[in-house]
Amino acid sequence: MRETENNTKRGGLDVVRTIILIAAFAVLIYSGYQLFTIFHGYAAADNEYEDIQKEFTRPVAKPEGPTPEPGAVENPEEGSTRFIEDAEPPLEVDWDELKSVNSDIVGWIYVEAQSGISYPICQTTDNEYYLHRTFRKEPIFAGAIFEEFCNSPEFSDPNTIVYGHNMKSGSMFGMLKRLKEQSRYDEAPYFWILTPKGNYRYHIYAAFDTPVNSDVYMLFSKQGKEFMEWEQKMQNASEVSNSVPLAEDDFTVTLSTCTSDESIRCVVLGKLVSTARPSK
Repeated sequence: MRETENNTKRGGLDVVRTIILIAAFAVLIYSGYQLFTIFHGYAAADNEYEDIQKEFTRPVAKPEGPTPEPGAVENPEEGSTRFIEDAEPPLEVDWDELKSVNSDIVGWIYVEAQSGISYPICQTTDNEYYLHRTFRKEPIFAGAIFEEFCNSPEFSDPNTIVYGHNMKSGSMFGMLKRLKEQSRYDEAPYFWILTPKGNYRYHIYAAFDTPVNSDVYMLFSKQGKEFMEWEQKMQNASEVSNSVPLAEDDFTVTLSTCTSDESIRCVVLGKLVSTARPSK
């Protein structure tokens, strides 16, 4: 009788072990599938943007001699920009062809110290739209680089915000955090926003981590004293030391990406310092 009871207990334990093993195996298979999906998405997005760069842009040959100092600029809206021809953009973009692929294109970003950050910028009426859609509108987690929908597509607001994912592969805005390193900042503290109407170079004056609800995301209807005080506050929060001069009539672009902490964002702010006419 006891032997029968023991056999029954052992049989019950074997069933439990089998169920646990099956469940663990199922979890392993599911986790593997999830990882495959994620990394496949990374690769698909990387391939798409590499193709876009090859198809629609070409590098501009750097002129010999020292890089000219940035000059004064006015409003970047059409008809009021004073173009400074010695501000040589890093790329030429075929805007007509790019727009034929996606009419939501408003610009192209290129970061001098992180040349891997070279992407088209989209804008639509919903910030969520490009969060997980690529430039070609493919449903991939990496999404696209996109401009705040409340901002002017001309990048003519006092503070224009541009968003991008912090991808583990380093793509999109995954390397933006490197600009918080003093040595990397000192190497080339500039980024470009290229548009069909003008190419704009920005001098980085702040790079830091900040809460999602911080003042860095403030939008201004006009320039002036309040705006400059905001710029100074951002510069004081910077993790990189700099002496970039700020003024009431500046134009700032804020680059924003997520971090491992859902409540924190990494931001890089630059002020417009020079412009050049687009090649097309």
